[in-house]
Amino acid sequence: MAAVRELSPELAEKARVELNEDPKRLKDDLQHLKDWIAKQPHLRARTDDQWLVAFLRGCKFSLERAKEKIDLYYSCRTNAPEFYRIKHTDPKFNEILELGTMLILPKTIGTDPVVNIVSPGTYDPDKYSIVDIVSVGNVLIKIMMMENDNAVVSGGQAILNLEGVTFNHFLQMTPSVMKKMVVTSQDAQPFRMKGTHYLNTPPGFETVFNAMKALMNKKNQSRLYVHNQNYEEMYKHIPKEILPAEYGGNGGTRKEVIEYWKKKVQEWSSWLEEDEKYGTDEALRPGKPRTAEDMFGVEGSFRKLEPVSVRPLCPELAEKARVELNEDPKKLEDGIQILKDWIAKQPHLRARTDDQWLATFLRGCKFSIERAKEKIDLYYSLRSVGQDLRPLKHTDPKFKEILKSGSTLVLRKIEKPDDPRVILIRPGQHKPGEFTPADMMSVGNVMQQILYLEDDNFVVAGGVNVMDLRSASMAHFAQMTPVQMKKMVVAFQDAAPVRMKAAHYFHAPAGFETIFNIIKNFLNEKNRNRLHVHGKDFDALYKHISKEILPAEYGGNGGTIQEITDYWVNKVEEYSDWLEEDSKFGTDESLRPGKPRTAEAMFGVDGSFRQLDFD
Repeated sequence: MAAVRELSPELAEKARVELNEDPKRLKDDLQHLKDWIAKQPHLRARTDDQWLVAFLRGCKFSLERAKEKIDLYYSCRTNAPEFYRIKHTDPKFNEILELGTMLILPKTIGTDPVVNIVSPGTYDPDKYSIVDIVSVGNVLIKIMMMENDNAVVSGGQAILNLEGVTFNHFLQMTPSVMKKMVVTSQDAQPFRMKGTHYLNTPPGFETVFNAMKALMNKKNQSRLYVHNQNYEEMYKHIPKEILPAEYGGNGGTRKEVIEYWKKKVQEWSSWLEEDEKYGTDEALRPGKPRTAEDMFGVEGSFRKLEPVSVRPLCPELAEKARVELNEDPKKLEDGIQILKDWIAKQPHLRARTDDQWLATFLRGCKFSIERAKEKIDLYYSLRSVGQDLRPLKHTDPKFKEILKSGSTLVLRKIEKPDDPRVILIRPGQHKPGEFTPADMMSVGNVMQQILYLEDDNFVVAGGVNVMDLRSASMAHFAQMTPVQMKKMVVAFQDAAPVRMKAAHYFHAPAGFETIFNIIKNFLNEKNRNRLHVHGKDFDALYKHISKEILPAEYGGNGGTIQEITDYWVNKVEEYSDWLEEDSKFGTDESLRPGKPRTAEAMFGVDGSFRQLDFD
């Protein structure tokens, strides 16, 4: 595509007045950008005239700003690859497209902006993430940059219809995801956003709305409109003529718009395939390479997002928290602020300060501020001093293999609203030596982190471990040295901010008693009394764990093992950005006031590590 498409007279005049466009300069400006791109060793960028003119128009023909935006656009592809991960050829792409979660309307009137309708409530948050939706939308936007003069000259408006949005949708909007969404859309794309209109806003919307607003520039903040269910008010900004019939308009149906885009993507398939090769090689960038942390990190002004509110408990859990954990709303609010102030003054400690995260530690310590401080410090010390306890990152192939095997399963159902959460562990799913106990713990640790943020039953009522030892042999247990066992006990009994209410072992192999007794020696008296060894039939288990919540393979009604496994594979993927960001937290023992913590002092089998009996 060597030439730039001629604008309609009305759009040409708008481009002249609002964007400083001069047809006489256009050829020279395009050549200037091409020459500049050719000299950038790190940059692989498109040089189609129609593509480059979108950046010129989006930057009002400032060549320097256009260069910056082109560089940022391709840097985003490299440093936020998850926002571009679903290709137009992936089966998942058409699945999401057919949901109609993101619909760029084909119709425009005169020189009006293009309108995009985003309906997050149309996708299942257990199956897809908001990042998946953005990936699909980015493909449509690339086509629009090449085809749609109204979008490039006049900009766009967005309708966010939040009907059907649940709390699980909001949980996907982590600070990292929000920051990346703002950078990739507001800063990197060559479009002018003329307005964002919110419909059918649910409870809790204000928290996410204010967080996103804080990341925007002043101009875009002034273009946010909350209409809720007042469609008539929206029609003052967006004409009914272009809207789908489902929105009271005359612009066809949602299904027709979906079909339009399916056909359009097919037409552009070869171009999109070729476009995937572009991006940046940051190792070749002159000067300092751009990193994801530099572009999207939560440092600096992004900290204004904190605090976020703590999720309200259901009535049954609220009563349990009041009676068993000494919780009241005032204690919660004050306690969180005290912990934030304390963390800020610890030179050695890099700790999360999200309200929901800190509430977990307060509840795990029955609202004792001093014990919560000790537990937070210990939790993050383990990351630095006991790194061998969690050797695998969530992105490692071995991690994914263990996760997909279903050897550790957090059951999705509970029987009563204030019941503990049940975790099923099946070490016999793997051959002895295939994975180390620490590899397995890496997966369990990630699941627990997600539970700390999402699962009020786990945090308030505690957890119950069910250890199915079928197919496990002494060769499995031989991998666990006494020092490793001590480390595991420290991690789960002393550092984790949850109450383990029971552990049930069944199908125990011959010789298991030896390992069992060693583990018991490391536990405090309370936790020793919560260990139960059963026989080889399910009836013994049913006396403690309801069949209603167990997997079908265990005679229960809680879904199949594969269904529960798939849920957790998707859940970990949804939290990928959060987990990546979370990996930077820990301690720098060289900066700790007083004596630095060492592995020998914390895990030595001489008993020097003081147990924290918080339950």
